[in-house]
Amino acid sequence: MTYLRRHRWLTLLATTALIVALIVGGFGMYLASVAGRLPWQEDPTRIPITPFADIPGFGAPAPVLATPVTAAP
Repeated sequence: MTYLRRHRWLTLLATTALIVALIVGGFGMYLASVAGRLPWQEDPTRIPITPFADIPGFGAPAPVLATPVTAAP
């Protein structure tokens, strides 16, 4: 430790390297957090989602039941 105190440029270099390592590590943690890849993050619940399921008009077409037309006697 006394070696670092005697050489100011070495202290400055070590401090700069530590700050750069913290910035790069912090940015990497941020990217991993956004991607959901951190070990302590839970996996999202797997729920099947049907797009447009509850919107009328986007489902399967309903069969049209037509009454047969009979000729008048």
